[in-house]
Amino acid sequence: MAHTEALNVLAAEMGFAHWKELTDATKEGWLPGDEDLAKAGEFVRQVGAKTEATASTRDFQHNDEPTSEEGELCGHQFQIGDYLGDVIVSGVGWELRIPEAPFKAPIVEIDERYAETSPVREPEFLSKLLDIAKERSKRIRAQMAVDWPRRSTKADLDGVARHPIGGGEASVWYCHSCDVQITGTQLAKNYWHCPNCGTHPLNIHMEPFDSKSPGKPAETPNDAQRETPEVRIVEPRLTLHLNEETVSVLIRCALLEDATSVNERLGAMRAEISLIDGEEVWITFDELLWPEDKEPTSALAVAAKLGLEVEQELSLFTEPFAWPDLGSVTSKTEEFTATLLKAYEEHGVIKR
Repeated sequence: MAHTEALNVLAAEMGFAHWKELTDATKEGWLPGDEDLAKAGEFVRQVGAKTEATASTRDFQHNDEPTSEEGELCGHQFQIGDYLGDVIVSGVGWELRIPEAPFKAPIVEIDERYAETSPVREPEFLSKLLDIAKERSKRIRAQMAVDWPRRSTKADLDGVARHPIGGGEASVWYCHSCDVQITGTQLAKNYWHCPNCGTHPLNIHMEPFDSKSPGKPAETPNDAQRETPEVRIVEPRLTLHLNEETVSVLIRCALLEDATSVNERLGAMRAEISLIDGEEVWITFDELLWPEDKEPTSALAVAAKLGLEVEQELSLFTEPFAWPDLGSVTSKTEEFTATLLKAYEEHGVIKR
């Protein structure tokens, strides 16, 4: 905040309407007592300002902010901490995150096993929890900004702001993550996170990624967007989704185990694998690469482990190479490649 604003806030902590009223009182003999000084010192500590001009950056940085602490709200236990500038409050089956960037909305994640009973579904509980988290977030942002240049947290009258990490001053900056233009005022207020995509300060630069297409100006999210939490029902446990993609990868891996020649490996790689109604795997082989009488025993075993039936068929695909029989007489890809190159050199052409 501006210096004059800071003085007025400090005066209010000592019971005065503004700083001038405090200075007028001192002229009439008023002096702050021990209680006043203690109150002012606690206020300064809470907002994250340095209390000693000689304090080094390393000694001061986050030293007043505990890593995590326990709390209770409306009979529910919670733990509050921070990670890379984000404030994280968590309880049984839920987590609240306040992003470091002030323009981003809070995020609430609820374990789907507690979706109906979680206290964060109650508006009153969530509102009080947000107040606790936002207060801590303000302190963390203040402590972070202590080590930044003044011009990084408050643009001048022309909107010029200084990058807190890379240096340099400009009134217009560019996000190399989503390619938008951002004013210095927007960045200073958003702690140098892009207001459009939320990326970190390292992706903010003085020059656009593409000078011919500098991007559109970024819009600042309105207060409603920032204040309304995004609520997600999640499955936090490690989850194996046995969908077509996963099943296909496992079956194809097993087909490669079954393959004993280069042709068969090519057939395993080019086979079409489909999952039908979550109950049956359909494998279509290239008839020129996979022998008609060869049973894919490993693939059948994997399918059985997954509880799936298997159907197989042969079809004629577009060949990747001429002379499809070449790969059936060797199991070494190096030998097959040498033979293939020699054949193309003698009877065709090779383009690189």
